[in-house]
Formats: sequence, structure tokens, C-alpha cells
Amino acid sequence: MHLARPRTWPELRHLAGLGVELTDPGAGGVNWCTTTWEAAAGFAPDLVLADNCGNAVTGRELEALPGWRALTATAVVEPWNPELPCSGAAAAAFLRSVADALELLRAKG
Repeated sequence: MHLARPRTWPELRHLAGLGVELTDPGAGGVNWCTTTWEAAAGFAPDLVLADNCGNAVTGRELEALPGWRALTATAVVEPWNPELPCSGAAAAAFLRSVADALELLRAKG
């Protein structure tokens, strides 16, 4: 299981600049921290940005994993393509989806 380093991904840096609190996963690789499902679930995230690029594990495969279910038990899950096409439309769609997820979380209170 890999957790993204927020400062190494442009979209995540942008979200942080807008005030979204992103968790730094700790020591590990440059762009990603490889860890266990249990350690990831220990962060108790409100929002999970799930990799949906062409090489990512599918949602169906993730749902079969107990660790994924533990990680997302109380979280809103939004797709995130770390290889987002370089277009304003793609960036706007991603930011809109995150904004919608944050609004949902705020409504849950």
C-alpha cells in the first residue's frame, strides 16, 4: 500500500495551499511511502484520495481487501489520478470533486 507525499504532487500541493489538511505519511520513498494497511488506517482519514490511473488497483479489487475496508470505513473516497492530464478541465474536475467531498464531510459535521 502506498501513501502519497503531499508536497511532491502538484495537485496535492495546490490543495494544501487552499487550506486542505493533508497527512504526511512519514519516512520512506520520494513520492510515496510504502506502508501497511493497518498503518494507513491508523491515520483515521476523513477523506481518501484513491489512485485511479490506468495502472491502479481497481475499486472492486480494493473492496476485497480487509485493509481497504478498514481504511475507508468512515472516510469519503474520491478518485485521484496522480498522472492527471495537463489540462485546465482535468484540474478543475479534480478540484471540484475534492471540494464536493469536503462539503459532504462538513455537512456530516
